[in-house]
Amino acid sequence: NGLVAAAYLARAGQSVLVLERLDTTGGAAVSTRPFAGVDARLSRYSYLVSLLPLKIVRDLGLDFAVRKRTVSSYTPVVREGRPTGLLVGGDRTRESFAALTGGEREYAAWQRFYAMTQRVAERVFPTLTEPLPA
Repeated sequence: NGLVAAAYLARAGQSVLVLERLDTTGGAAVSTRPFAGVDARLSRYSYLVSLLPLKIVRDLGLDFAVRKRTVSSYTPVVREGRPTGLLVGGDRTRESFAALTGGEREYAAWQRFYAMTQRVAERVFPTLTEPLPA
């Protein structure tokens, strides 16, 4: 967000100064060690980089590629004192919904919701890098 705006301004000939609150750059996509004593770096927002429009990548001449994951998301749940969760990704999604909810109803509702959000995204996403129409 901020770095992209700064890069566009600099390319347009403006003098730009980028200030960072943290001691490392990265903004929303920065990784941190959230658990004391555990050597694991996680980011709550790094998935957003997959939403970076190709227009920006091309405009700024970035050497950047997105790799598709087999798992879109995992939501941990504790049921009857046992850890389980909802795995969303490929063919396992239906099975995961059934195992968690005991049937097909929630999976069917999720499919309808996902299709609806996809239709909205297909209309909205192309407008993110263009001025809003009057």
